[in-house]
Amino acid sequence: MNNAQFKIECFRNGLYSPEQIIEFYKVVHTEETKYNSRDAQLWINGKSSREYQIDPKAIQIVDMLNAIRSEVIAKEKERIELGNPRYKYLFKGEQALWSEHQEFINLPVNFYNSIMVELGKKDLIYFEFSKKDIES
Repeated sequence: MNNAQFKIECFRNGLYSPEQIIEFYKVVHTEETKYNSRDAQLWINGKSSREYQIDPKAIQIVDMLNAIRSEVIAKEKERIELGNPRYKYLFKGEQALWSEHQEFINLPVNFYNSIMVELGKKDLIYFEFSKKDIES
């Protein structure tokens, strides 16, 4: 995967900035990493004169997100055809998303939102925590 492909795949999966890429990298690979947002910037933009080597673990993360994305989209399309969609909301933050859909725990909210765009969902509303949800 070259730098341009990596950038498009990150964007497709809701990772829009070098900071988001590194933050999610650290979620998946919990051990200390030598990489920072400057490295991620080079992964998505390359260098002016040549391609920049992307960490293989970062490519694995993109591949993992693509696999999750494909599975979620396929299942939701089946549910839509049956008239029983599962995903009806947009979320303003990860905590709300994770409380409603545990299959997205540790995934960025933009990942979920990008799936809603790909599914062509237009009749979504924002999910709101109730006071009861916050207290429990």
